[in-house]
Amino acid sequence: MKTAKILLLGLVLSSLAGLAADRPAAPQDAVTLAYKFTPGTPLSYKTTSAQVQNIDVMGQTMVTEISSSLDMTLAPKGLKDGNHLLGLTIDGMTVNVQGPQGGATPDLKDVIGKSFDMVLSPQGEEVDVSGAASLFIDMGQGGRREMTSDFQGIFPNFPAAAVKVGDKWPVQETITQKSDAGEIKIAFNNESTLDGFEKVDGFDCARIKTAVKGVMSGSLNQMGMSLGMDAKLEGTDTSYFAFKEGMFVKSESAVDLSGVITADSMGMTINFTGTQRSASALVKK
Repeated sequence: MKTAKILLLGLVLSSLAGLAADRPAAPQDAVTLAYKFTPGTPLSYKTTSAQVQNIDVMGQTMVTEISSSLDMTLAPKGLKDGNHLLGLTIDGMTVNVQGPQGGATPDLKDVIGKSFDMVLSPQGEEVDVSGAASLFIDMGQGGRREMTSDFQGIFPNFPAAAVKVGDKWPVQETITQKSDAGEIKIAFNNESTLDGFEKVDGFDCARIKTAVKGVMSGSLNQMGMSLGMDAKLEGTDTSYFAFKEGMFVKSESAVDLSGVITADSMGMTINFTGTQRSASALVKK
């Protein structure tokens, strides 16, 4: 029995040691969350998204489902005015739309393989993604959509000051989507919290939880009809950041929205709701 107890104790201690090895040593002091890039060392990421849109028209609900993915590589090119200059290449991309009138898959050959330069601040602000303005996705009857909005807000933002567990900071940013039909803007007024530390994919990561809140507004023209759009968004995002390496590792988000589309010329108001579930992660090579 004594031998059994000793063996059992050994197993328990081994298990505890294993758990400790899987958890990063939480910093005793505040940590600075800032992006770092090494020229000549590219980073690749994969993002996936699933959207469901429900539009209520004269008592009937029309459902549209959109699934998409984006594979991209960031090639660091050094600093520009204190910010990171990155060469971004679209390695792969898919978009699939399933709606009341059937399915559609845009031809993306004109954007896959294309590159442009973007500027990212050490705190994660996308200072300049204007290089993507020359890239378009042809959505068929929906017209062409400029790709700038795909790269606005792709990385979590951090405060310039060091933070400790429990600290919060505001994140305000605007995403603008331009298309042949018009323009839609989403203004976010989020709040992020350093929630803790966790070992993820071999990296000691800061876990950041963000309460997502935003308003969407837009003016569109569909088949000669002027439409206005107003909506509210709310959800959560959890991101993991390798604070020692200064590298984004992964994130998951869930956002719900609800709003109205107005057609003043017809005196019509259309209600709609939607959900979006997305994830982004570093691709190990």
